[in-house]
Amino acid sequence: MSILRRFSTRDLITIAIMAAIGIAIKPLISPLSKLISTPLMLPGGSFAGGFYMMWMVLAVALTGKPGAATLFGVIQAVVVLINGSFGNHGALSLLTYTLPGLVLDLVAFAFRDKKKLFSHLSLCAIANLTGSLTMSVIIFRNPILMLIATGCLALASGIVGGYLSWLIHHELRRLDLSA
Repeated sequence: MSILRRFSTRDLITIAIMAAIGIAIKPLISPLSKLISTPLMLPGGSFAGGFYMMWMVLAVALTGKPGAATLFGVIQAVVVLINGSFGNHGALSLLTYTLPGLVLDLVAFAFRDKKKLFSHLSLCAIANLTGSLTMSVIIFRNPILMLIATGCLALASGIVGGYLSWLIHHELRRLDLSA
């Protein structure tokens, strides 16, 4: 448990709240995204993934600590495994939820200031791309052309999610509710 020692109680609560919000919005966003993505034959997760990943980016921006995104992903994976909700991928959920967080944490080292708009846009896009490609390759085993289309859609959705996370973070800072 020495990994958790680098996080304050406030950090852990923040990460848990962001992970819970990310899970809680899925039943709201998923049907709406499928209304748009299904007729266009687009993958719903790639289309709406930016709205899920923005909470992970917020956890990183609010805590500023390495490992926050990975912990976020582990929390979500465990909750999904216990609840059996949002897909029945079983133990693969540990990979599909944790890998975007791990990649986000690795890429976050390149950004000194995680409060900037460019950081939010980039981190959310990369996390969503990672999650989307993980699902496409491991679960759905899509052909290369579909991987390219899914990747482009995931990047676009991630940029939108990154902008929304930056807006939320900016507002929290303006209200002096953020560290």
